[in-house]
Amino acid sequence: MINLFKGGKALTPRERDILLKVAELYMETGEPVGSRTLQKRFSMEISPATIRNVMSDLEDKGYLYQPHTSAGRLPTDEGMKYYINYLLFSLGEVDTGIASRIIDYIKASGKTGFDEIFSAVLNFLTRSTGYMSLGANFVIDALTIKDISLVKVSSSKVLVVITCEPEYVIHKVITLKAEPSILAKISQELTAKFKGKPLSSVKKELINEMNQVRNEFMELSFNLNTHLLKLVNSVNDVKITGTFNIFNSVNEDFEKIQEIIKILEEKKKLLETFSKLIDTADRVTVILGKETEIEAFEPFSIVAAKYSLKSKDAGIVGILGPKRMDYCKIIPVVENVSRALSYILSKDIK
Repeated sequence: MINLFKGGKALTPRERDILLKVAELYMETGEPVGSRTLQKRFSMEISPATIRNVMSDLEDKGYLYQPHTSAGRLPTDEGMKYYINYLLFSLGEVDTGIASRIIDYIKASGKTGFDEIFSAVLNFLTRSTGYMSLGANFVIDALTIKDISLVKVSSSKVLVVITCEPEYVIHKVITLKAEPSILAKISQELTAKFKGKPLSSVKKELINEMNQVRNEFMELSFNLNTHLLKLVNSVNDVKITGTFNIFNSVNEDFEKIQEIIKILEEKKKLLETFSKLIDTADRVTVILGKETEIEAFEPFSIVAAKYSLKSKDAGIVGILGPKRMDYCKIIPVVENVSRALSYILSKDIK
């Protein structure tokens, strides 16, 4: 069971029935729903006056709101969450075929490294849903050090390669002046000290461990320490695919488009949002409107699911789309893509 609704005020059976009908009509039309429209559309046996009273009670409880005095009512974010949760009773089934389709897609693209596979999965998700795909990578907590190598590539450049288990390689060329013999010695020292340790603990130990070579290689040690910390911190990242799909939902509001682009480029707020999800959310989550804690995303909804590595939560994949999306279609796709990614990361698909 996927639980998307927590808290809120209890509803009577009649209140629940009317709330669900209002949400259903809103999903179809995007327009405020009036009592007479509701009665005719669903051939309800109660009067419009009774429906209005119930809708007023739902407004007091925070599930509906009235955009204008003379208008009908719309579901709030809490009302939408209640509606989505109700839809999910029959969802959550595992699609055993989607992993095969994603594996075939990745093989056809020739991708083998983690970052390449991750990007390919997001491309698959965008193509399957028509929405912008988001992926947050928190694999740092699921990786252990296997080897650290420093290789001189020019007079002032060094290639840093951190090999982890399960198969994951972090590499970057940094600016550093050192002789090959010194780099070989430091590589052996770092590998000996960190081999088998979680990558997350390296962040805490790196400064203290590097102090042991500080006396012999004072400036080199400090510079290398700084680069390694930055490299380890860069493991957690957010990837975005299909950005152009978001613009269909903002009605040519160019100021909002610029704000959204800035947020997507900086990625900091997205990483913070997903970081909270990885620690607190259910395996599949829907975040509506202001719950994203990103003001520019208020008109949107995020459907996200956790994926795992070595049985540990390692990240999140999902889509960003309009609140009035087809949740019955989107949620199972996102959920099963996350299942497939977890499977792919645990298998050799070469």
